[in-house]
Amino acid sequence: MPRWTAMKSKFGFTDRSFQLLEELHANNNREWFQPHKQEIGELLLDPFADLLEVTTAKLKDARRPMIGSKQTIFRLNRDVRFSKDKRPYKEHVSGLLTPSGSKKDDSALLYAHLAADGGFIASGFYKMETKVLNLFRDRIIEDAKLFRTITRKLLKAGYEFEPFEPLKSMPRGYSEYADHEHAAYLKLKSYVVTKPQTREVWIDGSIVKRLVALHKASGDLYQFGMEAMGTSMS
Repeated sequence: MPRWTAMKSKFGFTDRSFQLLEELHANNNREWFQPHKQEIGELLLDPFADLLEVTTAKLKDARRPMIGSKQTIFRLNRDVRFSKDKRPYKEHVSGLLTPSGSKKDDSALLYAHLAADGGFIASGFYKMETKVLNLFRDRIIEDAKLFRTITRKLLKAGYEFEPFEPLKSMPRGYSEYADHEHAAYLKLKSYVVTKPQTREVWIDGSIVKRLVALHKASGDLYQFGMEAMGTSMS
């Protein structure tokens, strides 16, 4: 029987789960990590995989199903080869749900980020290739009214667009749209909305309801983006 069934959707996150993340922040080194590796697995990684699977089941009959599992959780080990920051481990747990169930899926995504302060959830299109990104930008210009409606609904529902290092000036080929009503959006490299979460929603299991609600709220954004790219999620 899956762990999440036995625990009635509480997954296994506890106060100790967040304490582990706090300790990892204070002791980001192999000497601390190795003795705590099993506990991290039991109180962070395993419950996270379970919540992705439960969310997947909840979205099974959605118009645009998304799939997540243990395979769509990001590794805790950091790649420090080309980074000035030599901390060996990430100090959060994160993972995806995508239409294909693969982390390599470059279409729409649903994202969960568990951190010591509670973290956040996110949804949308992240760091698209320039060619694809420009298709999205073109659609914003061509369908400005629809994009305005989509963004206003998301903002009203409490979801904020995360800029993720926006361009300081208009992107190449779009300088004539510097005064466009969506000029700030045209400077983005990602179209992702986020919402902070508390520790309690992970512990009581309501994080799944929040992910499902975000997925539903993002439906028009997904559709807008996929149509811009000439693909479909349905």
